[in-house]
Amino acid sequence: MKKLFLFLLMAFAAKAQLSSKAEVVLVTVAPGKELHSAFGHTILWVNDPTNGIDRAYSYGTFDFKTENFYLKFLMGTLPYTISVHSMQDEFNYNAQYEKRGMIAQKLELDSLQKNAIFQSLEKNLLPENREYAYKFFYDNCSTRIRDMIEKNAPGKYQWNQNPSLEGKSYRDWMNKYLEPNSWVTLGMNLALGIPSNVKANASQACYLPDNLAAATNLAPKLAANPVSLFDGEIAPETGFDFTGPYVILGLLTLLIGFLSFKQAFPYAADVALFGLIGILAWFVFFLGTATNHEVMAWNPASLMLFPLNFPLVIWFARNPMKWKNYLQVISVLCFVGLVWSGMQFLPLVLAGLPVFIRLVSLSFIKK
Repeated sequence: MKKLFLFLLMAFAAKAQLSSKAEVVLVTVAPGKELHSAFGHTILWVNDPTNGIDRAYSYGTFDFKTENFYLKFLMGTLPYTISVHSMQDEFNYNAQYEKRGMIAQKLELDSLQKNAIFQSLEKNLLPENREYAYKFFYDNCSTRIRDMIEKNAPGKYQWNQNPSLEGKSYRDWMNKYLEPNSWVTLGMNLALGIPSNVKANASQACYLPDNLAAATNLAPKLAANPVSLFDGEIAPETGFDFTGPYVILGLLTLLIGFLSFKQAFPYAADVALFGLIGILAWFVFFLGTATNHEVMAWNPASLMLFPLNFPLVIWFARNPMKWKNYLQVISVLCFVGLVWSGMQFLPLVLAGLPVFIRLVSLSFIKK
């Protein structure tokens, strides 16, 4: 009965026409505290008081109860959907519950464009259309709405005519939102490959909700001035993280360098070092080669950390003279990966230096 009611409701909405009083509003939600909300959110709100239509559409919705959720998330096969709520429900959750700021921009569209957007959104809600393959940089809650507007009002919003959104790569834009958490910043950058370094044009930079709002706001006479629906809590400024990866890895590098210079680095420590780094290396290699996350492909961190060092460490650390050729070749590959990774994101060098120091030390052992 519930499914039948939902079907009839959607069928009615699909046939409904908006009145002349209808508005299509771009709503931008500020970043949240959780990682999945750290980049903000975009909502497209269709409001028609004459016909009693109040529908706030969101893309990028997922369900934690999905079977094998974590495996599908890891593999990049987790189904994402479009969802719809009333704006009051969205306000209650994002503003009242999560204390995230919300800004609204009414889009200046004619009646045909408004109706086309409304019908397209309702069509997307149909069971056969609602699921899609989410891509963080290319197909998310913000890009879907950008493309929806462009499809139904072609050429009206010149997303690319915004110089302030030019010149940064996808990775650069991402890092802007990860600054408060240095461990997450290092981890996500370690997982990303060469595609994330592509310079995004102004339209592509709209994969971030704040950038889509900025591009829309600069479109002359095409959007009303932004109106704050709720002023979120101002995040406290974060100082230098003395328990973060830069301090921990820096101290570890100094310790390994000192013990290696003194030739006092024990076999068990080599196994532990290359074992832990090796597990991480295999994970990075897996993300880049065996999943649907194309932005993690061609990752120079795989050269820097080199997966095969584990479990081979069990043998080459015990008798490095017999493995001298291997160690010298891998040292060169590690150095290439180290420089390449550092060019992508400088702090990544700290993740590879301990391994590089040990490889070079072992390859030059005389006895």
